[in-house]
Amino acid sequence: MKKSRILVPAAAAMAAVIGFAGPAQAATASVSGTVKSTTTYYTTARTISAGGSNIYLKINARSVDMKVFWYKCGDRSVRGQSVHFAAHDTGRKRLGTNFAAGTSFCLGAAADIGEGSRTWSGKLDWNVSS
Repeated sequence: MKKSRILVPAAAAMAAVIGFAGPAQAATASVSGTVKSTTTYYTTARTISAGGSNIYLKINARSVDMKVFWYKCGDRSVRGQSVHFAAHDTGRKRLGTNFAAGTSFCLGAAADIGEGSRTWSGKLDWNVSS
């Protein structure tokens, strides 16, 4: 009888640990910034927790065409292709694919606006499998 009492709590603890081993959930954040003609590097780091996942961005408000890319926080030489967002685009676009778990990334952007700057806002999704 004593053995079964020990096994039941051990089995419950094991089930709790297994429950946390599931796939990572997609992450979403509202993002915004100011963009200039020169490249702007935003420094908010986000971390991929699900290997093989993608990064998507939907820009909700802006008054100018702009290009956005991901880059490795702390090393601007490691970056993705720039993705063009026209002033009238309303859809979500993929910024990068197949990231390794543990990868930290930041966003960069540029616009052809001459002098001054423009503001933008949107929704960033990462840890997305498709």
